[in-house]
Amino acid sequence: MRSALSPTGLALVVPCRHCAAFIGPCLDSILAQDHAHWRLLVADDASTDGTADAVRPYLDDPRIRWRSLPARAGLMGNTRDALARLDPAPAEVVAIVDGDDTLLPGALARIMREHARGYDVVWTDMEIEGRRGSTGRALLPGVPVRQQLWCLSQLRSFKGYLLRGLPPDRLCDPSGGPCRAAGDLALYFALIERAGVAKASFVPERLYRYREHAGNNCRALRAEQLDNNRHLRALPPLAMQTEFFDFTETLTDPDGSALDKLGLREFGQAVRERHPRPHSVCVRHVIPRALEDSWRAYHGLWIAEGVYLEGVPQDAAAPQSD
Repeated sequence: MRSALSPTGLALVVPCRHCAAFIGPCLDSILAQDHAHWRLLVADDASTDGTADAVRPYLDDPRIRWRSLPARAGLMGNTRDALARLDPAPAEVVAIVDGDDTLLPGALARIMREHARGYDVVWTDMEIEGRRGSTGRALLPGVPVRQQLWCLSQLRSFKGYLLRGLPPDRLCDPSGGPCRAAGDLALYFALIERAGVAKASFVPERLYRYREHAGNNCRALRAEQLDNNRHLRALPPLAMQTEFFDFTETLTDPDGSALDKLGLREFGQAVRERHPRPHSVCVRHVIPRALEDSWRAYHGLWIAEGVYLEGVPQDAAAPQSD
């Protein structure tokens, strides 16, 4: 069986501001990738330094589009607008590559392989110019996402369905405006919470080159970045989404006896064993409306890792394909 969330494509966002000196090498590094099936939006944040002129020769490639905002929106405002314009399909992979950085060989093929394995948020390790270390790490097991050290490095990607239903205010600073700094933390911690930690994967390979310069937010907006970091970490966690799954199974139960309420954990584990991790599974438990109350406390629960039990009234059930 093929997962309903098997990657259907790759959409790249290249946010930039005043990147005339950097955007050419950035786009060249993407064009040099061995994975060539992608679409790309260069999302310019009202640059006035000739960034548009530097991008223009690349627009002969039909995969590449250009958009410049009329007024500066900041990192997250610019990125949010770009993601809305791309409007990725649920199983389309989205990767964000900053316009002043570059990809290393094999980067796109590697993240796409990881998404094809069933992971929905993927990040890699990176090189930092002039430094030996990196921030790239796996998440600590058992620790809430917002209590983790920042470890998502710079080449980060996710499946499009995770943007659907994402509360816009989760990407905002304490004033209610889109984060100008710490926007990556705002976006990716929220996406991991919605996907579930089991659907997040770190690739321990250095596949991205990060460029340090005076315009980096960690330098130009350091105090604001730290304030936003504290604000975002104090927000309550988002619940895991329950709309999109790799696989769906339907169990029709005309008298409410096909499932044993005391045996739901064992049932969920049996479902789990039919599908490889980290794929998610929704079990649609179809029952008569007269039995809804007796099952209300059990429907809408995760009954095994990545296995969700959904209650469906019999007269509302529509055929589902695995």
